[in-house]
Amino acid sequence: MMDENLRPRHIQDHSSAQNLIPHWGYSSRVWPCQNDPGSCEYLDAVYWMHDVSMLYSFILWAVVGGILFVWVLCRLVEPQSNQTKSLKDMQGQTNRGNPQGTVYRAYRFTTTALRRWLLPESLRSVFGRVSRLQLLVLVTLAGYLLIFSLVGIVYKKWVTPIKNSNKFNTRTGLGGFSDRVGVLAYALTPFTILLANRESVLSLLTGIPYHHFNFLHRWTGRIIFIQSFLHTLGWTIIEAKLYQPQPKVYRDFIRQQYMIFGVVAMFFVTFLYIFSTRWAIRMTGYEFFRKSHYVIALLYIACCWGHWTRLACWMIASLGLFFIDRGVRLLRTCLIHHGLKDGKKGLGFKAADANIQTFTDSDGATVVRLDFTHNHDPWAIGQHFYLCFPALTIWQSHPFTPASVPAAHPASPQHTYIIRGLRGETARLSALGQAGEKQTPVIITGPYGKRALNDRIPNLVAIAGGTGISFTLPVVTAALKSPKAQGAIEFVWIIRRTQDLEWILPELLELKSIATASQNTSLRIKIFITRDAEKSFSKPSSLSTSIKDLEKEVKNEDGIEIATTGTDLTALLSQCDGSTRFYVEWLTDHHPAMPAIIDGFIDRVPEGRIQVVASGPSGMGTDLRRAIAERSRADKVWKGDERWDMDLYWDDRMG
Repeated sequence: MMDENLRPRHIQDHSSAQNLIPHWGYSSRVWPCQNDPGSCEYLDAVYWMHDVSMLYSFILWAVVGGILFVWVLCRLVEPQSNQTKSLKDMQGQTNRGNPQGTVYRAYRFTTTALRRWLLPESLRSVFGRVSRLQLLVLVTLAGYLLIFSLVGIVYKKWVTPIKNSNKFNTRTGLGGFSDRVGVLAYALTPFTILLANRESVLSLLTGIPYHHFNFLHRWTGRIIFIQSFLHTLGWTIIEAKLYQPQPKVYRDFIRQQYMIFGVVAMFFVTFLYIFSTRWAIRMTGYEFFRKSHYVIALLYIACCWGHWTRLACWMIASLGLFFIDRGVRLLRTCLIHHGLKDGKKGLGFKAADANIQTFTDSDGATVVRLDFTHNHDPWAIGQHFYLCFPALTIWQSHPFTPASVPAAHPASPQHTYIIRGLRGETARLSALGQAGEKQTPVIITGPYGKRALNDRIPNLVAIAGGTGISFTLPVVTAALKSPKAQGAIEFVWIIRRTQDLEWILPELLELKSIATASQNTSLRIKIFITRDAEKSFSKPSSLSTSIKDLEKEVKNEDGIEIATTGTDLTALLSQCDGSTRFYVEWLTDHHPAMPAIIDGFIDRVPEGRIQVVASGPSGMGTDLRRAIAERSRADKVWKGDERWDMDLYWDDRMG
């Protein structure tokens, strides 16, 4: 049966209908039409436009599914080089003999050409620091929605008489257009939820870490807001202006239950739009944005369900994706932390106990180093965890990348995190360390993301800015330990002050010994210090910032001694001139140029593809994207010189 609240709009009498023709997602059509010719022609147009809207919403998901299928297929059948000799056996030779197959060279030629055009950033003032590839995906989606919002609309006007009155109703294609954008907004809602999921199906299919979908999530949400606004505006014009008599028609219309749900849904989506803007997040804080976003999004979905129950399938799918994501998060956390509690007193939920070290430089900036061991499966290099600190609050967790390489099973992985104290939770964590606390409990969830180290690419350059070292340090360490390592490895770290070297001093000493132990090693280390002059640290008394007070033995609750190695910066900074494989440069007042770093590495390697992994401030990511795009030469790659085929893995989640 037709809802009573739709009868005035569609001027149909279902009680006396001879036949009812069902229409998916809409009320059944009375047939034959019993109204005046103009009204019958209008009803023909309305139902035809609705059926077309349903078709377009299904096509939208068919296109999304098709793109994902092609993406997965390309990942499965990616051509590989036929080259069998190692780079060590071919040292001093070039690859101009083209041992690769034609299909492989054509594939690499295409990807290099696309990288040259799609990797740089555009329209940064509007979209922020995102690549042209993400903009292309957004433009394609927006173009589809724009075209199919306008195509299939009957652009005609019907002026029909009102029974027992001298007034007329004006009926147009505006109703069909308003319903069209509303239908597409409903169909887009599950996709928007899917883009925001941390336990992401999209990541499993595409290999792209979930946080790279945040840009599309934000903009699809804004598109839904625009569609909702147009839907609301269209029907407001129709019911408050085009239908007569007024104001009775509009008053009866707005009082209906489904319209009340629609008005509240419009309020909620407006709230989501306003409070997800940058200025609103700065004003209210990220945690308010995050928690309010979850709650209001659920209320919006519920009101959409109440507004138009015949399309509840899209809202049910959205709610399912939302709760599955949260449920899997909770399950993973419980599995990681379920074990022996308080020694051998039984099983239960057990947080990890992290050792805290706090470093404060001459600028007053504070960095916290956390170290702990916890029994769970090892993670892939480049993946990250969400950390919650119960001593501060149980309602917040933040993503951090371990700066350590996990031990192989059955050994328990060692977690090391380098976290900059900024605002909110990280500021409270640094204050905890500065107050003298030596340990704090940690609850971890994860891992998330994908493996950053590609064993198929022989040459590696890892570039870190500040606490981005958490991401690049384990990549370099794993590359050195990999039996598949063949090419050159370069490790670049850009920091503000010399004291910042203390964050990972034991690890740097180990890498330095590897780099300088043999002239045949593939590793080179370059450290750039941007706010200190070398002469400021010429004396051992000022150069040597001792961390011997960190030299201690800590017993964990299983009675195992954990020793931290004490040393000082003098040992690290000795023999660090340009003639060695360990190079430190004090720049005093500027940053190194990313193009110069990339050019130097290209000149160093004899042949083979290059992978660039990097993490740091967003400006560094912009410079790297531009530098790599400018140096992606498809013509040289086709001829076999694969040094100009560079993959960039950029991670901007700073600890």
